[in-house]
Amino acid sequence: MKKVINYCKRKYKTLIPIMVVFALLVAIFFLYKEYKYDNYRNKKEVAVYQCTGGIKNEYTAVITYNLKNAIVNIAAKDSKIEYDSTPIYYQEEDKIIFPKEMNITFPLRGGSQYKLYGYSIYEKNTTENIITTGYNTDKYEYFFLYDGKGLYFFPDEVTLNINGKAYKTMSKMSYVNIVGGYTMTYYDKETDTTEFLEIEGKEITVSSDKINVNLTDGYCLSLGNMVLLMEPSNLNAVK
Repeated sequence: MKKVINYCKRKYKTLIPIMVVFALLVAIFFLYKEYKYDNYRNKKEVAVYQCTGGIKNEYTAVITYNLKNAIVNIAAKDSKIEYDSTPIYYQEEDKIIFPKEMNITFPLRGGSQYKLYGYSIYEKNTTENIITTGYNTDKYEYFFLYDGKGLYFFPDEVTLNINGKAYKTMSKMSYVNIVGGYTMTYYDKETDTTEFLEIEGKEITVSSDKINVNLTDGYCLSLGNMVLLMEPSNLNAVK
């Protein structure tokens, strides 16, 4: 034992860097294991569809989950899709994935706004609206989603208005997308219809007995007050 101690005293300048490197390698090993644990589990193929520019595109999506059952990636199986905030609808379930961060706004709560993380999942369970964002799942009422640019998703039935006149009744789980103030696309879930419209110079609003949203100027009315809608990146995560 004494020989070992004496040896360490003589070689400490060499041994200390070796011990530091060894400790770093151990730390990197455990961090890598944790990374793999958080980011890889399995992949599932799901029949989905999206509507862009008034065209419905059906395809098979490969969805990757981590070990905590959260989605970490989505890719089209037989084609290449650059995902934006356009909702991904399951073909066989009342379930929707939002590929990008979304703003969730509650008009009956003073217009409070929060962020949903990318790959959040919306589900309609009988009369309940269920959202899974990150590792949290909760039920919400009287809200709409906004991508910060021009896409608005409505979980409940609303009326789509053009220049103050009712244009169409939008069913539950439908959305409207305003692009540059010049064009509008909507998708109606119940009728499975989508349309592309020129709207330059027109005011587009959506209303119901619970919400009133101006899609052209990006604000909603809450308790008689105008609430400007914010980009998701500027918001705290939903509570």
